[in-house]
Amino acid sequence: MKDKNSRSSQSGASLVVSLIMLVVITLLALSAINSSNVNLRIAGNMQSRDEARSAAQQAIEQFISNYANFVPTPPSVATSFSIDIDKNGTNDFTVSVAKPICKRAAPQVPPRTTDCANGAKSGLICWDTLWDVDATATNATNGVSQTVTQGVAIIMDPSFDPTSVGC
Repeated sequence: MKDKNSRSSQSGASLVVSLIMLVVITLLALSAINSSNVNLRIAGNMQSRDEARSAAQQAIEQFISNYANFVPTPPSVATSFSIDIDKNGTNDFTVSVAKPICKRAAPQVPPRTTDCANGAKSGLICWDTLWDVDATATNATNGVSQTVTQGVAIIMDPSFDPTSVGC
């Protein structure tokens, strides 16, 4: 008789405990799904930011590879580039390279190149210059924007006038 009473008093407890465990497991599964979605968005945003930085760097490299962008004077307005990161034929980023800023200019003494040495013999000196080049890449699709600044050292010929560019 004592056995029957103890069994009947416990008959609903296992149902309640199993329902509570089911709710806890469901909450853990939902939390894991939400966490993975957030991590996926974070990774996508980081990829977009890195692509924008890469596009800005690519535009800077194109800009500084052209000596005419520095001599006789840098362009007075920003130079625009269209960059196709994934090489699918459509431009992914529009990059604006600002007018380079001359940070420093110093006479090259002693001359380090043959051309500068030949110019020094006739009283003309070459210039060692240091420039800051800023590029801002913007993706019109998702609005990601990234700015990159790069320093560039350029040897200028004797006709270069540092005062004309604010050095």
